[in-house]
Amino acid sequence: MNISFRYTLGAAAGVVLGMVLPLAGGDTAALLGELSQLVVLAGRFLLFPLVFFAMIAAVDELHTRDTLGKTGLLGAAVLFLCTLVSTLLGGLAILVFSPQRIPPMVQEGTITAPPSLIASLLGALPSNAFRVFVLDDGALAGILLMALLVGVSFRHDRSVSSPLSLVVDSANRIFYRLNHLVAGVLGILVLVPVAALTVLLREGTELLLFSQFLLVLIVAVLVVGVLVYPAILYLFDRRRTHPLRWLSAMIPVAVAALGSGDAFFSLSTLTRVNRDSLGIPRAMGASVSPWVVLYGRAGTALVSMAGFLLVIRSYTALDIGLGDLVVLAVSTVLYSFFLARTPAGGVLLMLSFLASRYGRGMEESYLILLPVMPLLERIGAFLDMMTAGFVTQIVATRGSGRSQAVTKA
Repeated sequence: MNISFRYTLGAAAGVVLGMVLPLAGGDTAALLGELSQLVVLAGRFLLFPLVFFAMIAAVDELHTRDTLGKTGLLGAAVLFLCTLVSTLLGGLAILVFSPQRIPPMVQEGTITAPPSLIASLLGALPSNAFRVFVLDDGALAGILLMALLVGVSFRHDRSVSSPLSLVVDSANRIFYRLNHLVAGVLGILVLVPVAALTVLLREGTELLLFSQFLLVLIVAVLVVGVLVYPAILYLFDRRRTHPLRWLSAMIPVAVAALGSGDAFFSLSTLTRVNRDSLGIPRAMGASVSPWVVLYGRAGTALVSMAGFLLVIRSYTALDIGLGDLVVLAVSTVLYSFFLARTPAGGVLLMLSFLASRYGRGMEESYLILLPVMPLLERIGAFLDMMTAGFVTQIVATRGSGRSQAVTKA
């Protein structure tokens, strides 16, 4: 069964299941939430060893061809532009369409501590290199850094590194095959997190208050992920890249992101899609996609920017000028690069940062968005993963390699 069709079927089944299950006073949502966590853990189980060995092999191949620096710079430039444009679009959408203001509401929730740059760096760089393998579940950056260093060192003395490179290549192929099987099973199991989200939406009693905001947000995200990205890919390589084929191949990744809201869970699916559905060489996919998933939070930045502007407009009558918009956009873009240890929940964390820095005495104002926070997180994750697929495709097409279409998924 085609993987795109499998994920589409799983998502449809999840929506139907979520619509027919009784709410049972919140018991159904609690049960589905726990089952969703099991599905997400299953999807992330093989991720760290998968990307570790794949990164070593990919970096070694690119370094041998003297294209590692070119690939990294191209990916970083495209990633930054995607995040900046998406953030500005999110802010402009709120200012232009002016969705309904949200009346002040009393919301109970834990206020997230403002982020610390120094604390983020200390958490990502342990004092002992071996500790990167035993840090918490969000420490993928350390794993990738270790793999990058090992991959670069292989070229120095092939007589020493050749035996280890064969082991790395074999391990990568084994874990890729295992992930291939897991991603196929997740195409059906994804119905659980989708059903959980559907039940949460059914239980929401305040969704109508946010209907205009959600509509503007969804349209903005779809414009970027479904219209702009495929159009740019088509302009870059008209002979090999067809917009509809690319969108069809990205369906499993989009479903995984919308269902779970977890970047690491979705990365395991993207890894299979890159190679099997998009034909992206390992050297490109394995060296670009993990880094973009970690630091390319264009969707999270867009949603956070739009949400914060809605909060400011709801609490105050102050006009937000172009200068204010640019300052907020730059701050949002810069902070989005420090969410590497937050595979899920990035929107809430970024809103806390914006509110603490620019809340003008209303540092707790962003809590009015809590009723729709699960939906906001998933909308952001959707565009995050579409951005990861887009950047990887651009680098594979215009960088040192060319993606080739394959028909078997």
